[in-house]
Parts: sequence; structure tokens; C-alpha cells
Amino acid sequence: MKIVLVHGFNVRDKGEHTVDKLEPYFPKDWEIEKDAADYGFFNLWAVRFRKRPAIRRIAIALEDADAVIAHSNGANYVLKALKLIQRPNAVSVFFLSPAASRKAKFAESVRKAVVYFTKVDIPVFFAGFLPFHSWGWMGFRGAKTDDPRITNRDCTDIVGSHSDYFSKGNAPFVAGNIEKELKK
Repeated sequence: MKIVLVHGFNVRDKGEHTVDKLEPYFPKDWEIEKDAADYGFFNLWAVRFRKRPAIRRIAIALEDADAVIAHSNGANYVLKALKLIQRPNAVSVFFLSPAASRKAKFAESVRKAVVYFTKVDIPVFFAGFLPFHSWGWMGFRGAKTDDPRITNRDCTDIVGSHSDYFSKGNAPFVAGNIEKELKK
């Protein structure tokens, strides 16, 4: 099973202190791809105006992936990258506090998606107020959709902040939950 990890924006460590912290908790026979979808450090200006090369890079990484786990702006970019993939129902998607619109449409390449959100996600809450931007409150309130492929998981009682999914206490739980979802 090939899993692609995609970090958020304003990350200088390629996701080492966020999404990459899930890797040790996955089965050892899974192929965890941490670098193919890495789009480097992006500040707010780059998120808005330098996104096309990053989205293409992510799409290439997802071409032969079974699943993708994306955090924050990484989820926003994954939504766009999945539209470039020509394999229907191919990729399982796991979003952790996605900085994306609640009404975002999921591409045909998505087999299923699980949106983990927390009502205490302050960065995503404020991101929803940015004008003319694709960020929104999906990571704060979940996806607003009737698409049967999409499941929302309210993690407010467990996750205390935007990146708390990756703490020592939560990373094993999050990885275990993703593993169970992939076995369904």
C-alpha cells in the first residue's frame, strides 16, 4: 500500500514535525512517501500565487498512490491535484484540519475521504475569513456535502489545536484510525 503525506503551508521542515510524525505508527510493509509531494516552504503570498507547480507535483505523487494524508493547506492543494488524476475511485483521502472550503467538491479520483476536524482550530477559523481565497472552514466544521464518499470526524474532544493530531498522545490514535478506515 502506498501512502503519500502532504504537509501544510509555512512549514520549513518538509512536514517532519507535522504529518511525517504519523509514519512510525503505520504497518512496516506500507510504502510511506514523504517527499514526492513536498512543495517546500510557502508563506501566504506563495500559497496564493505559486500554487500551480506545487499542485502538479502533488498530482504526480498521487498518480500511483492508494491513499493520501494531508494537513491544512496540503489538503487544499490535494483537492486540486486530485482533479488532474485520471483514475476514477482510486485514492483514499484523509484530511487533518484541512484549510479548504466546506463546500469543496471531491474529484472522481477519490474512492473515499475522511475529514478530521476540530472546533478549536484557530488558524483554520481565521483562514475562512480571507477574501478571494480557496481556504475555508472544512478543518473547523467538517465538509458540507451529501457526497456518500465523504465522512466527517469531529475530533474536538481529542485534538486541542490545529496541529495536535501529531502530538505523541494523538499520532498513534490518528494513524490507527486511518489504518482501520483503509481496511474497510
